[in-house]
Amino acid sequence: MIRQFISKVEWATAGSICYLLSGKRKPRDYAVVAAELNSMCRTKRREIRLKKLHHDFYTCYALATSSRTTLNHRQVEHDIKLRNCLGKYFHICGYELLQYLSLNSFADSVLILTTGDLYFEFDSGHMGRGQLKEKIKAHYIGKGAFRAVFFMGTAEYAHWKNLATIKCLEKNRLTLLFEVARRVLKDKPNRLLGACYHEYLEDGKIYNHKGSVVWSEEQE
Repeated sequence: MIRQFISKVEWATAGSICYLLSGKRKPRDYAVVAAELNSMCRTKRREIRLKKLHHDFYTCYALATSSRTTLNHRQVEHDIKLRNCLGKYFHICGYELLQYLSLNSFADSVLILTTGDLYFEFDSGHMGRGQLKEKIKAHYIGKGAFRAVFFMGTAEYAHWKNLATIKCLEKNRLTLLFEVARRVLKDKPNRLLGACYHEYLEDGKIYNHKGSVVWSEEQE
């Protein structure tokens, strides 16, 4: 399961795997998962072996067969948070869906399902109202059987931001998303769903534009 997830998302951290396996990231679980990932790097069979990717601040793992060797780029924090959300999603909704996941999309990722595609976006807090509006107009206003889930974060964390402030900023961005969705998608605002990044990792709840929970960890 760990290898399948890593193969689908190209690389992951121990934290992402914690959310995949248990839906949480507790220090003890993190230590166990990190130890397991390190042991998976030492197996002799290259087709199942993992390897560590070079990065200044994070330890990330990919399949040994991957051509990637480094993650030295500006989007790494955005991508780690996306993988955390995807790990939590598959823990809640079922590992059998992993085979339908793809990163080859205009969105950050997509589940290609026979009942209609499900797109995932991680908003890192840099887009303003106008940019968010244009993104929705460009990709989510057309015809088709699909929905989109936005995980709303906030811009890069400054040293003065505590977790309470960060959560408040994420709620403000989620409110902004739904305001834009109601204006742009007047006849189908429920096409867009959303959740605050930190709250989603805590409770697994995703909301529609009315603020109603459309699915949660408890419902599964």
